Amino acid sequence: MNRCLVLGLGLFLISFVVGCSGDVGPELVSVKGVVQINEQPASGIMVRFMPNVIDESIQLPSSQAITNENGEFELFTDDNKPGVAKGPHKVSLIDTLEERVPQGQAATQKPRLSSKYSRAGSIEITIDGDDDNLVIEAKGP
Repeated sequence: MNRCLVLGLGLFLISFVVGCSGDVGPELVSVKGVVQINEQPASGIMVRFMPNVIDESIQLPSSQAITNENGEFELFTDDNKPGVAKGPHKVSLIDTLEERVPQGQAATQKPRLSSKYSRAGSIEITIDGDDDNLVIEAKGP
Protein backbone atom coordinates (compact mmCIF):
# COMPACT_ATOMS: atom_id res chain seq x y z
CA MET A 1 0.00 0.00 0.00
CA ASN A 2 2.80 2.38 0.89
CA ARG A 3 4.52 1.59 -2.40
CA CYS A 4 1.38 2.52 -4.42
CA LEU A 5 1.04 5.80 -2.54
CA VAL A 6 4.67 6.75 -3.28
CA LEU A 7 4.31 5.75 -6.95
CA GLY A 8 1.06 7.73 -7.33
CA LEU A 9 2.57 10.79 -5.65
CA GLY A 10 5.66 10.52 -7.89
CA LEU A 11 3.56 10.37 -11.07
CA PHE A 12 1.51 13.37 -9.90
CA LEU A 13 4.63 15.43 -9.27
CA ILE A 14 6.14 14.51 -12.64
CA SER A 15 2.96 15.46 -14.50
CA PHE A 16 2.76 18.74 -12.53
CA VAL A 17 6.34 19.71 -13.38
CA VAL A 18 5.98 18.77 -17.06
CA GLY A 19 2.65 20.59 -17.32
CA CYS A 20 4.01 23.79 -15.76
CA SER A 21 7.29 23.99 -17.63
CA GLY A 22 5.95 25.45 -20.89
CA ASP A 23 8.12 27.65 -23.10
CA VAL A 24 7.66 31.15 -21.68
CA GLY A 25 10.14 32.99 -23.93
CA PRO A 26 11.32 36.60 -23.67
CA GLU A 27 9.09 39.46 -22.61
CA LEU A 28 7.49 41.03 -25.68
CA VAL A 29 6.38 44.66 -25.95
CA SER A 30 3.59 45.75 -28.29
CA VAL A 31 5.01 48.05 -30.97
CA LYS A 32 3.08 49.94 -33.63
CA GLY A 33 4.26 52.75 -35.83
CA VAL A 34 4.39 54.52 -39.15
CA VAL A 35 7.02 54.43 -41.89
CA GLN A 36 7.51 57.64 -43.83
CA ILE A 37 9.61 58.17 -46.93
CA ASN A 38 10.50 61.83 -47.48
CA GLU A 39 7.93 62.75 -44.81
CA GLN A 40 5.07 60.89 -46.59
CA PRO A 41 3.41 57.68 -45.26
CA ALA A 42 4.72 54.68 -47.20
CA SER A 43 2.64 51.58 -47.94
CA GLY A 44 4.10 48.15 -48.73
CA ILE A 45 7.27 48.55 -46.67
CA MET A 46 8.47 45.46 -44.81
CA VAL A 47 9.77 46.55 -41.40
CA ARG A 48 12.08 44.03 -39.72
CA PHE A 49 13.46 44.33 -36.16
CA MET A 50 16.45 42.07 -35.40
CA PRO A 51 17.69 42.00 -31.79
CA ASN A 52 21.20 43.39 -31.46
CA VAL A 53 22.44 41.02 -28.77
CA ILE A 54 26.15 40.68 -27.99
CA ASP A 55 25.79 37.45 -25.96
CA GLU A 56 25.15 34.72 -28.56
CA SER A 57 23.75 32.40 -25.88
CA ILE A 58 20.68 34.67 -25.66
CA GLN A 59 18.12 33.80 -28.33
CA LEU A 60 15.59 36.57 -29.01
CA PRO A 61 13.04 36.50 -31.84
CA SER A 62 13.01 38.88 -34.78
CA SER A 63 9.78 40.78 -35.45
CA GLN A 64 8.35 42.18 -38.66
CA ALA A 65 5.35 43.71 -40.39
CA ILE A 66 4.32 45.23 -43.72
CA THR A 67 2.92 48.74 -43.71
CA ASN A 68 -0.68 49.38 -44.79
CA GLU A 69 -1.89 52.12 -47.16
CA ASN A 70 -1.34 54.73 -44.40
CA GLY A 71 2.22 53.58 -43.69
CA GLU A 72 1.11 51.99 -40.38
CA PHE A 73 2.43 48.72 -38.99
CA GLU A 74 2.20 46.45 -35.94
CA LEU A 75 5.11 44.10 -35.29
CA PHE A 76 4.80 40.32 -34.79
CA THR A 77 7.51 37.74 -34.09
CA ASP A 78 8.47 35.02 -36.56
CA ASP A 79 6.12 32.63 -34.74
CA ASN A 80 3.26 35.16 -35.01
CA LYS A 81 3.25 36.48 -31.43
CA PRO A 82 2.43 40.20 -31.19
CA GLY A 83 5.32 42.41 -30.12
CA VAL A 84 9.06 42.84 -29.99
CA ALA A 85 11.67 41.71 -27.46
CA LYS A 86 12.93 44.52 -25.23
CA GLY A 87 16.39 45.90 -25.98
CA PRO A 88 18.40 47.27 -28.92
CA HIS A 89 17.44 46.26 -32.47
CA LYS A 90 18.88 46.62 -35.95
CA VAL A 91 16.04 47.65 -38.24
CA SER A 92 15.77 47.11 -41.98
CA LEU A 93 13.18 48.44 -44.44
CA ILE A 94 12.40 46.74 -47.75
CA ASP A 95 10.02 48.14 -50.34
CA THR A 96 7.78 45.21 -51.32
CA LEU A 97 6.26 47.32 -54.12
CA GLU A 98 9.59 48.13 -55.78
CA GLU A 99 9.87 47.02 -59.37
CA ARG A 100 11.92 43.83 -59.71
CA VAL A 101 13.52 43.45 -63.11
CA PRO A 102 15.56 40.58 -64.58
CA GLN A 103 19.32 40.95 -64.53
CA GLY A 104 20.57 43.04 -67.42
CA GLN A 105 17.33 44.95 -67.89
CA ALA A 106 16.67 48.53 -66.82
CA ALA A 107 13.98 49.44 -64.31
CA THR A 108 11.15 51.60 -65.59
CA GLN A 109 10.34 53.08 -62.16
CA LYS A 110 12.58 54.98 -59.78
CA PRO A 111 12.87 53.29 -56.34
CA ARG A 112 11.05 55.04 -53.49
CA LEU A 113 13.54 53.94 -50.83
CA SER A 114 17.32 54.17 -50.68
CA SER A 115 18.91 50.69 -50.82
CA LYS A 116 20.88 51.41 -47.62
CA TYR A 117 17.73 50.74 -45.56
CA SER A 118 17.62 47.09 -46.66
CA ARG A 119 20.83 46.44 -44.69
CA ALA A 120 20.33 45.57 -41.04
CA GLY A 121 21.84 48.28 -38.89
CA SER A 122 21.15 51.31 -41.07
CA ILE A 123 18.55 52.14 -38.41
CA GLU A 124 18.97 51.24 -34.74
CA ILE A 125 16.07 51.44 -32.30
CA THR A 126 15.96 50.43 -28.63
CA ILE A 127 12.66 49.06 -27.36
CA ASP A 128 12.27 49.72 -23.66
CA GLY A 129 8.52 49.35 -23.30
CA ASP A 130 7.74 53.07 -23.07
CA ASP A 131 7.33 53.87 -26.79
CA ASP A 132 4.71 51.79 -28.48
CA ASN A 133 4.13 54.21 -31.38
CA LEU A 134 7.20 54.73 -33.55
CA VAL A 135 7.76 57.01 -36.52
CA ILE A 136 10.48 55.64 -38.80
CA GLU A 137 11.65 58.29 -41.24
CA ALA A 138 13.50 57.17 -44.37
CA LYS A 139 14.73 58.99 -47.45
CA GLY A 140 14.45 58.15 -51.10
CA PRO A 141 17.53 57.56 -53.25
